[in-house]
Parts: sequence; C-alpha cells; structure tokens
Amino acid sequence: MDARISDIVRNKPELITTFPRWMLSEALEKELRETDGLAIIEIAGRDSIAAALEAARHGDFKAFLPTIAYTGTEFGDWETPFKKTDVLREELSIKGLKVFDPLVLGAPRLWWRLCGRYATHLFKTFGFYSPCVGCHLYLHALRIPLAKKLTCNVIIGGERESHEGKIKINQIGVALDAYVSFARTFGIELLLPLRKMANNEHIEAIINQPWDEGAEQLECVLSKNYVGREGDVVYSKRAIKRFFSEFAIKEAEDALKDLLSEQKEDAVHVRNS
Repeated sequence: MDARISDIVRNKPELITTFPRWMLSEALEKELRETDGLAIIEIAGRDSIAAALEAARHGDFKAFLPTIAYTGTEFGDWETPFKKTDVLREELSIKGLKVFDPLVLGAPRLWWRLCGRYATHLFKTFGFYSPCVGCHLYLHALRIPLAKKLTCNVIIGGERESHEGKIKINQIGVALDAYVSFARTFGIELLLPLRKMANNEHIEAIINQPWDEGAEQLECVLSKNYVGREGDVVYSKRAIKRFFSEFAIKEAEDALKDLLSEQKEDAVHVRNS
C-alpha cells in the first residue's frame, strides 16, 4: 500500500470536500467531471463489489470511481478493499468499462455527530439506540460532496434488505428508504442494485467466485452491538424510523449543507487564485 494511503487510514483526517492533489489531481478531477456515464462506487465488502457488477450489467454506465471510506471503528488489513477493487477492475475492463483508482475519504467529526455525540440522549429519547444505523447514513452522506464536486449524480451501494433471513438493522427497509431519500435531497441517486436479493448464492454468482459473507473485509469494533447473547436481534423499527425523522436526517443535512458551502467557497477561491 502507498505510504500516503497508510498515513491517511492511520490518522483519519477530514477528507470529505478537499483531497490531496496526489490523490485527486486537477487533471483527474477535470477528467472525472467530463466522463459521461460515471458512477461512484462504495467499496466495503462482498456485496459492494457485487452491486457494482450488477449495476454495470444492467445500467448505462461507462466508468466507475471506487471510494473507500473510514469511520474510526474499523480494524483489520487495509490492503483488502484495495485488492478487491483490483478484482472489480479486472471484471469490468473485460466489458470495456473504465475503473479509476480508488479515492479514500472520511469525516470522523461527521461520524461523531451522527453516531457518538448524542448516544445517551438518543437512547433516552427513542428507547433504543445503535450506532450502526447512523453509521450507514454517514457512509452514504460522506460521498455526496464528492459526487457534487464531480457533477456525478449516481452512487452505488451494496445494501440488501435480507441476508437469507439474517437481520441487519442498518439495512432494513425503513433505513434503506431513508438513505435513498436523503441522497435525493441533494440531487443524487443512491442506487442499491442488490436491495431485493436475499440469496447469498445469487451474490456469489454475480461476483463469479466463492466469497463468504463478512469475510475478506475490514471489521468493526461495534459489530453486532444490537445482537443479544443468544443471537437474537433486538431492535425497534419504530425507534429507527423516529431516529431518522426526528434526528439523523436533519443533523446530516445541516452538516452537509455547511460542508457543501465550504466546498463551493474553496472552488471559487481556486478559480480566482
């Protein structure tokens, strides 16, 4: 791994509206803005790779920009998402589609604002709280300033409502609806090609290789925080819906509006300098 990337994932700076020029040069930024049929891909685990392949198969896309995000809660081998991006590039290049080098991004203060700062208050207010729901909102919101910068209106994610009956509270229907609606507020289409695919074998067929769910990806120190000792999933759909409608959506909107305003000011400064 490039030493500069290693420094980023170790130090986790605020990379959401501006990026170092060695990662996103002026020439590359211009090329991305001028590339027709560009989509931003969220790279995480198996499902995100399958989602990109499924979108390429059924959508009118000509190029893809992989993005690898950090939150501050991951652990494991950071080489893994980059290796999986190489696999994706090999698959798509066969179809004549371009895959750019991945960008790394993250905004720990935004994660803190959505998932950490108000944990006690949110539990008292809604009677239930898990950082996982706000974290997935964070991961989608994180890409929106980049999409606006590049005039790209599609972000591809790998969420699925069902994982062969296993419940992930950050991917239940009300959560996915909230993410999609939030992105549309900013003129971005959050495309979830796997949303209705419950069968894991179907996912493996798309990627054309064996890959167990949850394997070969970074892990999270908060994983399964909503799973009981006996493996039962404890959650409240009503509480999650209220979490979005009464707190998270407005909090994320306010944060992004501020960030986009700063991004616009920076762009004007660059043009005038």
